[in-house]
Amino acid sequence: MDVNLPATDPVDPAPSGGAIREQLRNLTLRQQRFERSLGRRLHVDAAGLAVMDHLVNVGPTTPTDLARRLDASTAATTLVIDRLVAGGHALREPHPTDRRKVIVTPAEHWGATAYEHVAPVIDGVTDAAAELSPDEQAVVAAFLERIVAVYDDATPR
Repeated sequence: MDVNLPATDPVDPAPSGGAIREQLRNLTLRQQRFERSLGRRLHVDAAGLAVMDHLVNVGPTTPTDLARRLDASTAATTLVIDRLVAGGHALREPHPTDRRKVIVTPAEHWGATAYEHVAPVIDGVTDAAAELSPDEQAVVAAFLERIVAVYDDATPR
């Protein structure tokens, strides 16, 4: 979602945090552009990227659990899973303890393939953080934690 916030002069930050707000907006826009580019390179839509991100970072799970965790309907999640399986990105496998269920897992190659595209961002963020002093890192981390809390507070559960 692109919300147009008033532009500020980053050289003359307003006491209200206008320059910080503008940089957060820039960061959000760049992240969205990166995710669209990543989706095109991996041949996966935004919903598919969200599912694959969850599968890689949290682990294989049932379609129902995926729908719940991603706040989507089971029908919509099933369609996304169908596209991912058809594209060779994910697999449906029998649940290890409940024969009535299936588990969705990333295809064997997915993690390494996705990492190739994401590694420059991970490395760049790591390098940028390493250039900060421990005190600066603590301030940035605390600030970002507060921003995450703002988003959490503004998002209905």
